[in-house]
Amino acid sequence: MCTVKMPHLIKALVFLLCLLVTGECRKLRVRRWTGTVETQKHGASLAKKPPDVTKARKTKTEQLLKVDDHDFTMRPAFGGPAIPVGVDVQVESLDSISEVDMDFTMTLYLRHYWKDERLSFTSSTNKSMTFDGRLVKKIWVPDVFFVHSKRSFIHDTTTENIMLRVFPDGHVLYSLRVTVTAACNMDFSRFPLDSQTCSLELESYAYTDEDLMLYWKSGDESLSTDDKISLSQFLIQKFHTTSRLAFYSST
Repeated sequence: MCTVKMPHLIKALVFLLCLLVTGECRKLRVRRWTGTVETQKHGASLAKKPPDVTKARKTKTEQLLKVDDHDFTMRPAFGGPAIPVGVDVQVESLDSISEVDMDFTMTLYLRHYWKDERLSFTSSTNKSMTFDGRLVKKIWVPDVFFVHSKRSFIHDTTTENIMLRVFPDGHVLYSLRVTVTAACNMDFSRFPLDSQTCSLELESYAYTDEDLMLYWKSGDESLSTDDKISLSQFLIQKFHTTSRLAFYSST
């Protein structure tokens, strides 16, 4: 009896085992298919996230101001009337007056104002843009120099003390911090009751009044000083501004 029923029992076990294996395979297939669907849904949700603006490519300053589209070796409105350049000065310190060398040294903030339509830009958020001295080398700036200057330098600690501010309509503010030593002819015939007048003159080096005209931005108020400025051997009476045309035979 047992030897006869044994093959049927083996077949039944093998059939049951095949059913179990087939069921597990179907479960694995369902699980794998379900996992694929979940992955697709997860990927779809990632695609809807907004882009990271911090990694977006920035607009270069040269492109925004169109620096490469113009020839800045020429003054603004070349061929037209003289460009007006406003100037104002803030005296930070009067460092020394030398009777032996007949000169004086002072540190000041020198600011220039003009309009260059080539630098105009469109902006709905920025009222102005501020840059350092690197952009100054790429655009036109007034060639103002100190007449009768012996020595001068632009402060460069920790970086060059130069500021350029550009407004959407093309108006420009150019400011720099300078220490200058200039000659001062002194008359000591009334020493020790003498009174000396030292002038620091500003001119354009290359342009005539047909191309560039300097003027004091706010009249006498264009020259401001600190009330604490003092010297050990001199009494400072006043600072004031004057304007005149300078005539040269060769320049």
